[in-house]
Amino acid sequence: MSAPSALVLTCGQCGSVAPHRVLRGKIGGGDEIVFEGVVKCSACGFVSSVVTREPKPIDVPLVVSWLDKSEKTSLEFSPEEDVHVGEALDLGDSRISITAIEAGGRRVDGAKAREVATLWAKRIDQVRVKFSVNKGNRTVPHEVLAAPDEEFEVGEIVDLGKDRAVVHHIRTRIRTVRDGQVRADEIVRMYGRIVRERTIR
Repeated sequence: MSAPSALVLTCGQCGSVAPHRVLRGKIGGGDEIVFEGVVKCSACGFVSSVVTREPKPIDVPLVVSWLDKSEKTSLEFSPEEDVHVGEALDLGDSRISITAIEAGGRRVDGAKAREVATLWAKRIDQVRVKFSVNKGNRTVPHEVLAAPDEEFEVGEIVDLGKDRAVVHHIRTRIRTVRDGQVRADEIVRMYGRIVRERTIR
């Protein structure tokens, strides 16, 4: 394991908790990560020799739900780190929110990472927007994937693969919108009709 480029430490000179640039050093240790080296305080420039110790990270089992699938993986935590339901975390390129925690054989709202048996989470970087599309004399259900803060506008044309549809109204949990924009994460369902493509010969 290579030494980090910076550490957040309490400076022995100015007393501020600040990033310290690692000038040289090495990482060692068995059950814990031990850093030994020379660092420079970014606040006052004081150079000092330090030895820091922290517990090795642990892998906590994680079940991530996305659309109709659940995927088993794991996430690295410091053993003493607090984990809470509702907490948003990064998992690779996606963003997830913890929906449930199992610790000590029961569901809890929060626990230390070392006590957690399994975490459940859902992806929150994309939402599924339901779209009922009028196609002649029938209504066809579609789904559109979007970022939570992406906005859909009444009158906008949405690409549905083979078809394109114009949005004529949007239902949210509290109202029906017939003019204007709505964030994807506020939409219960969009309604629209297929746009006939005109070809010019």
